[in-house]
Amino acid sequence: MGTRTFVLFSAAAAALITLAACSSSSSSASGSSLGSNKITIGSDQANDHGTQDATGKTTFAIESHNDSSGYYFNPTILQGSAGQSITLDIKNDGSVPHNFSITSMNVNVTLQPGASQEVKVTFPQTGTVESFCSFHHALGMAGELSVA
Repeated sequence: MGTRTFVLFSAAAAALITLAACSSSSSSASGSSLGSNKITIGSDQANDHGTQDATGKTTFAIESHNDSSGYYFNPTILQGSAGQSITLDIKNDGSVPHNFSITSMNVNVTLQPGASQEVKVTFPQTGTVESFCSFHHALGMAGELSVA
C-alpha cells in the first residue's frame, strides 16, 4: 500500500469514526437535548422536549402536542422549588385529544385540540412527581415536576 493510499484510508477511517461519534444519541434527565430523544421518567421512557425552570413563578404554560417527533409535553421537565405552588396553563397544541394527569395530586384533565385549561399543582418537597397523558402514556407522553 502506497503512502498516499494509506493517508487517504486513514483520513476516511477518522471521518467515519467522527461521524459515528457525533450521530450517536444520548438522552439525559437534564432535558438539555430536544427532539425525539428519550429520557427516563419514573419507570417510563418519555419523549424529551426540554427542561425549564419555573422557580419563583406563579403561572407557567405547558404544551401537550403530537407531531412527526411523537407525543410529548413541552417542556417535558418543569423545575421549581420545594413546596412551590404553581398554576399550569395546559394547552393542547396537537391534532388529537390529550390528557394531563398527576395521580398523586388527583389531577386529570382532558383537552380537545386547541383547548387549554389551568391546573394548580405543588412541587414535591424533594425529588420528582410524574405527569402523563392517559391516552398516549405508552407512546412516551410523560413529564415531571422536579425540585431544582
